[in-house]
Amino acid sequence: MKNQNIENEVKFKIKSVTEVKKKVLSQGFLFGGESYQEDHYFSPFHKNFAGTKKYYLRLRNKNDKCIFAYHIVKNNLQTKEFEVGIDSFDIFYNIMKLLDFKIDCIVKKNRLTYKKNDIKIMIDSVEKLGNFIEIEYCGRFTKKIKNKFSNLIKIFNLKNKDLIKGMGYPDLLMNKKL
Repeated sequence: MKNQNIENEVKFKIKSVTEVKKKVLSQGFLFGGESYQEDHYFSPFHKNFAGTKKYYLRLRNKNDKCIFAYHIVKNNLQTKEFEVGIDSFDIFYNIMKLLDFKIDCIVKKNRLTYKKNDIKIMIDSVEKLGNFIEIEYCGRFTKKIKNKFSNLIKIFNLKNKDLIKGMGYPDLLMNKKL
């Protein structure tokens, strides 16, 4: 597993998972699997990450695999990610609590993943938030990739009003609580 990526991603709220799945498959994307993910977002004791929309410290439990990640948001499209695999979710979670990291929120979602060449599509059903599509590319965001994103947005009939700008699921959940 790579431990650092530049992730380029756009996220849209969607109404119908079934409709979007049909469009994704019609474009030659291959189904890569379904997973349940539970993401625990933390802030260190000396700094509050919650609501900053700039930093994320996440412990993910995905189909009995665990990943610890630190994300730095560069802009509305790009995030610099540092990730490492963890052997035990429970032990690592307890270490975080013992070190006085506080839980900001927990995001629970079912994810369908599709892939075509260098582009990934994720369709997420997020508890308490609804359904979303993410179009993702890891690497340098060139004009060619930008055009691929634009074409897919048109093909999938995604609307600008449904674009989630500069916010991840934890931000959406925490804003919903207010």
